[in-house]
Amino acid sequence: MKLIPQPKSIHIINRNASIKSDNITTKITDDLTSSESYRLTINKNGILIEGADNNGIYYGLVTLNQIKENYGDNLPELEISDNPVYSYRGFMIDSCRHFFTADEIKKMIDAAAMLKFNYFHFHLSDDQGFRMEIDSWNKLTTQGSKRKGSYFGKSEKDDRIYQHYYTKAELRDIVEYCKQRHIEVIPELDIPGHTTAILSAYPELSCRKKAIDAKMKAGVFDDILCAGNPDTMKMIKDVINEMCEIFTGPYFHIGGDEAPKVRWNKCPKCQAKLKELGLTDMEQLHCHMVNEISEFLKSKGKKAICWNEALNGGNLKNDNMTIAYWLDKTDNGIKWANGGNPIIIEKFNPYYADYPYGMYPLSSVYKFNPRKIKGLTVKGQKAIIGIETPIWTEYITTFDKMSYMCFPRWFAIADTAWNGNENKDYKKFLDDAEFYCNTLKKQGHNPAPKSDWSPLPLNRLSSTLKFAGNLMTKEMLNQLLFKKKDED
Repeated sequence: MKLIPQPKSIHIINRNASIKSDNITTKITDDLTSSESYRLTINKNGILIEGADNNGIYYGLVTLNQIKENYGDNLPELEISDNPVYSYRGFMIDSCRHFFTADEIKKMIDAAAMLKFNYFHFHLSDDQGFRMEIDSWNKLTTQGSKRKGSYFGKSEKDDRIYQHYYTKAELRDIVEYCKQRHIEVIPELDIPGHTTAILSAYPELSCRKKAIDAKMKAGVFDDILCAGNPDTMKMIKDVINEMCEIFTGPYFHIGGDEAPKVRWNKCPKCQAKLKELGLTDMEQLHCHMVNEISEFLKSKGKKAICWNEALNGGNLKNDNMTIAYWLDKTDNGIKWANGGNPIIIEKFNPYYADYPYGMYPLSSVYKFNPRKIKGLTVKGQKAIIGIETPIWTEYITTFDKMSYMCFPRWFAIADTAWNGNENKDYKKFLDDAEFYCNTLKKQGHNPAPKSDWSPLPLNRLSSTLKFAGNLMTKEMLNQLLFKKKDED
């Protein structure tokens, strides 16, 4: 029987029982004590789904639907007992670099629900566009959602105005759509870096206060929010207030990654703020800024999430913070986890779904063990609350391309998120993945063909070189090789 993720325990009593699927009973039971756990029984008396909670009952129904994909309405007699290893099972979609409609987002949500993901991290602000309706700082919507063109790599050269955003009504609808599928939406307001689109609307919030356009290309840029300007924090809190009216889940992502301090080092206001707080460097000021926002979120009943660069100052408070671990050259994320602080593993290799299969083949995604990251102690392993797979969209211009990159990778990540790394069976997984790729095709998806999943070494090299060749524009080479900064 083909199921993803594979349940912990399956006892098939009679494959040919031909039990009809129209008699379903659900109930919460006290003898299932693990959160989100369920027990599914199919016999001559009908179908019984018992859950430790409402989530458990829902996941029992999800498994039942997968069984029906295998058997139609003539079900086998069986018993399944199941529960997840990780409480956080996430996927992230970036709608800033390239925008995806609410209906396209819902298609991805449907696929995620089928795989028992329970958190949708929605990346809504970046250098290339601010993607939600905001009233209190309305130019974030009217101006921040717009860039003058799209030049992502060598393959995209488009000088048309690119302007998109989600209305509040659309976002509320997405949140409700997710809630019906037992998925919480986590919005991301990325600060203090990746904020060129915000600064295009409000240049007075930058250190230089010069007019600036939202970026039309990929990269890390020097102009970031001014930490010494009190209006910066006012804007952030006002925007968070509006976002929290829409996004009602327990988490709020505040970015914190890739924030060069070039402007801060030259800014009198940032220098004065550093001195006022008695801090020693700009990385500590970065942490202070994140701490203040985390405290504000705590007052609103929210837990903060930050990318691991937010740890670089060494003064990040741990009482309301979860770290998203993606690329940690300093081992600060490992130290954070080893201190028993919550961490989500979304390591760029192999969990970033926007890289070609030649670089991150399906076999690597399936076999990767988050708990085996170098340096993690037993305490650090236990601090992992879950895993997440991001899809960044600098080079993802269409829904079909996003679907191709995510499937079947999401199958592999969903299996690890639910089951951990015990009892892995890659051969069976491949059969199951092929089966559910066909299911997704019927739902309008464009999963990668099996021949692309784990290419042979020569094809891997070719794929990698093609990808690298596209992104290595003159500007990107200058940034990476010569560390050339934005022009003054």
